[in-house]
This record gives sequence, structure tokens and C-alpha cells, in this order.
Amino acid sequence: MFFILSIAPNSHAYNENIITCIDHYPPYQVLGKVPHGSHITALTRLAKVLKKQLVFIEATNFARCVKMLEVGKIDVIVGLNKNTKRDQFAFYAPYKIEDDHVFISAKTNVIYNYADLKGKIIGVPRGTTYFEKFDNDRTLTKISIQNVNNGIQLLLKKRIDVIITSTFSADLLLTERERRHLITTTIKRKHYKRYKSFFGFSKKNRLKLTTKKIIALTTAAFEQGIFKDK
Repeated sequence: MFFILSIAPNSHAYNENIITCIDHYPPYQVLGKVPHGSHITALTRLAKVLKKQLVFIEATNFARCVKMLEVGKIDVIVGLNKNTKRDQFAFYAPYKIEDDHVFISAKTNVIYNYADLKGKIIGVPRGTTYFEKFDNDRTLTKISIQNVNNGIQLLLKKRIDVIITSTFSADLLLTERERRHLITTTIKRKHYKRYKSFFGFSKKNRLKLTTKKIIALTTAAFEQGIFKDK
């Protein structure tokens, strides 16, 4: 499904599109007639920085968005973590300092540290990556889930043992009723605040700007705090 959000006046300076893909991933991305969320805000401001008109394509999950980025059907997605496979078809520019992450589990099955994940069934939203140690750990039992909301419901039904999400997402998505049964524990990582989240640009993008120019403009906007959801 295509829909266009016009973010620029009718001028020749804004006569080209920047095409992005979004899936339903509240609170970051909420689909609707006019999509909203912090990722949508950042993409809207990115379009202004690059002097483009923003065009959305909706997808069922993030993995599908990544595939469209790989083949060049879209120009950019927000929140793309780096890894060797993605490096082959994407380049990156900073979006924000990464949110802290938490484990969400039942109060009767608390995850205190990484070692506690052994033997647990871990729900991972399709296409989502977290940090290298976890992403590459084949000793863990991971199953694909639709999104964090779906994971919370599977936790309550005791079909999985734990999910990982950001503190921001957990704070907004967990209801008072759910908090009576579930608990969040912060994931400790050395030098955590040095980690950044990125816009991922397709190497096959049609933005008519050089890679160097895109990275320079986006990085300057990041350093000025333009992408923050104020």
C-alpha cells in the first residue's frame, strides 16, 4: 500500500521523493491514515533535511522492509542496526542515541542477566536485531513473533518466557494489569550510551545525492538534535 505525506511547500526545491517502508511497531511507528510515532517524526524531518517529499510503503513486518531496502524498492528505513549482511546493500547515518533495552518476563521467571536466557524461549520480532552477542548466539532458543505487543500477550499466555525491547517501548506498552504479572529488568552493557541507532539507506537509492552528501547532511542534523521527538 502506498500513501504520501506531503511535508514541503510546492516548490522546485522539493520535487523529488524519498521512499521509506514502515510496519506497525508502536510506539515508534503506528500505522493509520496519517502514521505517527517517533520514527515517523524522524523520517519526516529527514525528508526536510534532504529536501524531499516523503512517501511511505506499508509492510507487514520489519524484515519485509529490510528486503525492500536490499533490492532498492525503497530509499531508507529508520532504526536499522549494522551487521555484515546489511553492510552489503546499505549504508548508515545516525538517527539517535539508542534507548536502553530491558528484558520483559513473568515475575515468576525473572531474567536478571544474559546467562539467565539459557533454556528460555525468547520472542524476537521479525527482522529485529539487538546487539551482536545476542544476535549471533545460536545456543539460545529464539522464536519469531509479529511485534512487541504480540510478545507481551504470548508472555501472559506462558507461550514464551522473555522478550527484549527498549525502555521507552516497555513504559508505553505495558498496562497496569500486565505489570501485575510481568517485570522488566535492564540489560547492562559496557559503554552502552555510545551505541547509536541509524537510518539505513539503500545503496540502490534514487535520491540523486552522493552517499557522502547524504551521510554529511544527516549526521549534521543528528548532531543538532533535529531528529529528537520533542
